[in-house]
Amino acid sequence: MAWHLLLLEDEASVREAFALRLRDQGYVVQTAGSGEEALSLLRSFEPDLLVADLVMPNLSGLDVLARVKQMLPGLPVIVLTARGTVKDAVEAMRLGAFDFVAKSIDMDDLLHTLRRATELLTLQRQVQLHSGQDAARYAIDRVIARSPVTKNFLAHLQELIKNDRVTVLLQGETGTGKQYMGRVIHYNSARAGKPCVEVDCPSIPRDLFESELFGHEKGAFTGASGRKCGLLELAEGGTIFFDEIGDLPLPLQAKLLRVLEERTIRRVGGAVNIPIDVRVMAATNRNLKEAVAKGEFREDLYFRLNVVTLVVPPLRERREDIIPLAEQFLTRSALALTKPARTLGASAQALLREYQLPGNVRELSNLIERAVLFCGETTLEATNFPGDVQQAAASPSVPLFPVAAPFGAQPADPSQVHISFQVGAQTLADLEDRIIEEVLARSGGNKTLAAKQLGVTRWMLDRRRKPRA
Repeated sequence: MAWHLLLLEDEASVREAFALRLRDQGYVVQTAGSGEEALSLLRSFEPDLLVADLVMPNLSGLDVLARVKQMLPGLPVIVLTARGTVKDAVEAMRLGAFDFVAKSIDMDDLLHTLRRATELLTLQRQVQLHSGQDAARYAIDRVIARSPVTKNFLAHLQELIKNDRVTVLLQGETGTGKQYMGRVIHYNSARAGKPCVEVDCPSIPRDLFESELFGHEKGAFTGASGRKCGLLELAEGGTIFFDEIGDLPLPLQAKLLRVLEERTIRRVGGAVNIPIDVRVMAATNRNLKEAVAKGEFREDLYFRLNVVTLVVPPLRERREDIIPLAEQFLTRSALALTKPARTLGASAQALLREYQLPGNVRELSNLIERAVLFCGETTLEATNFPGDVQQAAASPSVPLFPVAAPFGAQPADPSQVHISFQVGAQTLADLEDRIIEEVLARSGGNKTLAAKQLGVTRWMLDRRRKPRA
């Protein structure tokens, strides 16, 4: 993963030289020239690490360190100095610095310290599994809800937050934010201080499903060199979130059903049933009712999951949310890509209001990130977006390809895909993206089925759907 780092250094030449070297090492770097600027950026950039110079006018590195530890106590801070004393080092460590490092041209000490800090962060995140530290990020008052549809959705969400034992099934089109809404439910409930463990159902191999979910005892099978707690045990007291539950193979559905009915697990190779206290949430972009009718999903598991169903509305039904979401993504992308774009121009806003956004929130985020990447100005305009998006927005009544049909609806001829191509304004990669998204929409969001229809593997489909630089 790419670690996000905030570099605080008042000397511009040193700041840029260090930032360049750190980016070469794979870090996503945002810079600040003063303590005041750094403290302001902390609220929007959300770094994983902070490297702060010790000697600066106004707020010193130690002043910034003291304030950061009040704002973000878990953020590792590395204090950097060219002429520090033992007294400074002791004070920095007393205030909670991760380490105190001397400046050097080769930066070897700093890079070594950063590696130690990221190793510690990785271990902490594996143990915490998105625990209470994420609560602020998913606070319900941070959910953008300008449209009546979203406000109504949040009203239902708040009822589920109050009752933290009800099983929840989140349905909706690809990219609507089902996983995000699941985290909102968890981190605003009484279980917020406990783990929120996410299970990507299609990605777990069949032969490892039981071991991953239930854990195993030492010697249970070849390679089981010790006892391992499964994901359900790790979620004790918190939430287990089954993402893309509709893609779970039938044999594995039966094993999951037994756990949901009995609320106990038995590790592979174990002899004792272990009771579990977890809230179960699941998400899918498939119509599970139809999948049950086709024999592709167990009816008894469907009834177990379908205690409360929430359909996350697509963006085209909550268009008042589009611009506030776009502005939020713009701020994040500009900081991450170190680009000057800071505001959304009138033409860009008009384009986004007209464009159908079949990929929903995920597509909006990717569009903004791509536009920011190629924007050299402070204002993002419509011309910074791909030509096919501009064309589709200009003719909203005739979109480039059909918007995904609601659950249960069937296209007139599902065997045919019609995609227009504008010579000079689009690339072959754009065309491939459109075909993939259309086939996904026609398969009801079932990635396995879409991959089969496209003649590629599920892994290759996921690779091709990753945003291109």
